[in-house]
Amino acid sequence: MKTKFPKKLKVCAEWTDDCCGKKDYDGRVLSVSTRYWPRGGGMLVVHNTGGKVRIEDDSARPEIKPSARASIGFPTPDTDHLELIAKDFEADSFEEVKAQVETWVNEQVQRAYRALREEFP
Repeated sequence: MKTKFPKKLKVCAEWTDDCCGKKDYDGRVLSVSTRYWPRGGGMLVVHNTGGKVRIEDDSARPEIKPSARASIGFPTPDTDHLELIAKDFEADSFEEVKAQVETWVNEQVQRAYRALREEFP
């Protein structure tokens, strides 16, 4: 008996914390890979001038908005993620970027699902 597939798949991806305020939205459908950067870029910059060390954190770069890059692809033995499609996101808060990413990922997963169901009825 053939398995009956649902009309719409749930995205199997979740947000996890990374370092320096960055977040990842990753999962395996095909493969979902997302990296989030907080306001300021999510990195420390070390300046060493004349033996004097100054560390610059995200607060020194408020003009860099919260952003993310998400992609859908295939996991392969040679790479974590063979990218099929990707998109960059930017907004004023993590919540706004998160909503954009989740909406886009869901749309792309449904698109891939329809294509696979057509190929494998």
